[in-house]
Amino acid sequence: MNGRSGIVTFFLFLFLAVLILLQILSMVQSDRLYERFNQFEQRMGNVTVAGSSRVPSKAGSVERYPGDDGDWLVWRLGAEPATLNPLVCRDLAGTWILDNILESMLEYDPDTLELKPKLAESYEVSEDGLEMTFKLRDDIYFSDGKPITADDVVFTFETIKNPKVDAASLANYFDDVESLEKVSEREVHCVMRQKYFKSLSIIGGMGILPKHIYQFEDAEDFNQRRSNPVGSGPYVFEKWDVGREVVLRRNDDYWREKPNLKKIVFRMILNDTAATQAMQTGEIDLMRPLPEQYAELSEDPVFSKQFKCLSYWNPGSGYFYIGWNQDTPFFKDKRVRLAMTYMVDRESVIKYLLKGTGMIPTGPFYVYGRQNDPSIKPWPYDLDKSRKLLEEAGWVDTDGDGIRDKDGVAFRFKYMIVSGASLHEQMVKLVKDSAAQIGIEVEADPYEWSVFTDKLRDRQFQAVNLAWGGSIETDPYQIWHSSQAKDHGSNYVGFENSEADALIEEARRTLDEEDRNKLYHRFHQILHEEQPYTFIYSRPSQRFLDRRFENVIIHKLGLDYHEWYVPLEQQKYQ
Repeated sequence: MNGRSGIVTFFLFLFLAVLILLQILSMVQSDRLYERFNQFEQRMGNVTVAGSSRVPSKAGSVERYPGDDGDWLVWRLGAEPATLNPLVCRDLAGTWILDNILESMLEYDPDTLELKPKLAESYEVSEDGLEMTFKLRDDIYFSDGKPITADDVVFTFETIKNPKVDAASLANYFDDVESLEKVSEREVHCVMRQKYFKSLSIIGGMGILPKHIYQFEDAEDFNQRRSNPVGSGPYVFEKWDVGREVVLRRNDDYWREKPNLKKIVFRMILNDTAATQAMQTGEIDLMRPLPEQYAELSEDPVFSKQFKCLSYWNPGSGYFYIGWNQDTPFFKDKRVRLAMTYMVDRESVIKYLLKGTGMIPTGPFYVYGRQNDPSIKPWPYDLDKSRKLLEEAGWVDTDGDGIRDKDGVAFRFKYMIVSGASLHEQMVKLVKDSAAQIGIEVEADPYEWSVFTDKLRDRQFQAVNLAWGGSIETDPYQIWHSSQAKDHGSNYVGFENSEADALIEEARRTLDEEDRNKLYHRFHQILHEEQPYTFIYSRPSQRFLDRRFENVIIHKLGLDYHEWYVPLEQQKYQ
């Protein structure tokens, strides 16, 4: 009996041990599955895809899956950059390219929207906001291996401030900087003449140029440098095939963690329909579609299976507008400009051209930002009010030819647009048809992008279609202060208003955000009354992206493709 009992006890013990072992293995497997599920949720839960009601969450404290190394991102550009000179560049295409190459001492956190160190190890700001000290990291290098020092920071600042350098639209942000000086190889000290609410982001946010590459004796030599940009960023310039593409390759000596994608190719495809076809045939991976393209294709199950259709609001969304050049006999009178706004059926633009994705802004600030005054409502579409204002301004049809005139000048104006841009062409047709109903003749005036930007800069236009991007907090000085209507500033329409100038200047010196926004709300009201622009629409950022890209997170600041990767089995390019 004792022998049999011992055998039974042994097998019972063995059975229980096996059960315990199986339970432990099951728990381990569950933990692994749970961990993998969390990683999957973290990546996929942050992607807003058309048809999904999920709200993107900001990146949490869980370390992201680093992803697989390799592949390229082929990005469609709708226009060729005029230059890749970091200080001379004014267009969005060039900015997108240079953002991969240049880096600054500080950067905005994409989710908290707070400034944090980048090339700087630390920084200090005096209590009165008039002095700043930046200490550089000791492990930062340009792509050619040269260390980044205080000399490079000072050189960049002095080049921006050089009146012979063609950087007027950038230099105005530095007007209140009295000095930026080297303290040591790793430290610079900045002194302001007066308070400026963006001083930290402007000084800390300037892209640092390598002095040993960009230094010059003749400023015109610097201005004429169009290609071969050099910086410290995660990508380096490889080539620019004019009319075709700009290619960047990964900086394998990058001082921070390298991105996974080995190349970014910016391919110029000017025609929007051709760009969509290129997307569908796999020639490009990323594009910004027209509103009607997004509305149609995001609902197409075949297209959506191959591409992510992303739509999101962010401070950079900006706005689209018609600018009225006040140097012309037509638009120097604010009654005429207001008549032009009454003339444009912006609700129809939103409904039919944007397919319902957007809103009518009333001023230059981010529609969901605190600078914007939501109590100001858009002027309605009203042709009768438009006619009445034109008559009050003295524009009547004196000779019976159907066209209003004043002092012998017929109300016929040219409407400058970018040639081949279908949205611009649609806007011209809409404006032309409305204008004809109130006795005004409109002629389309299309130009290729590089010519368009030259004419815009020199203010050689009567009316123009254009868009401005936005930022977390905007300083309107560059676009709206009267001083910026000359010397190639960005006040292209020649807007001049002494109260607006005073408000812009006072707001710059006001550090308290609430007090500053009260000033901006009054400034917003002035623009609403003066209508130097007819603000047409603001819409969410929309993108088509090949589904092979993973870790596509929508931050408060938008997308960061330096986080993306492509699984090995889905990679296309070597």
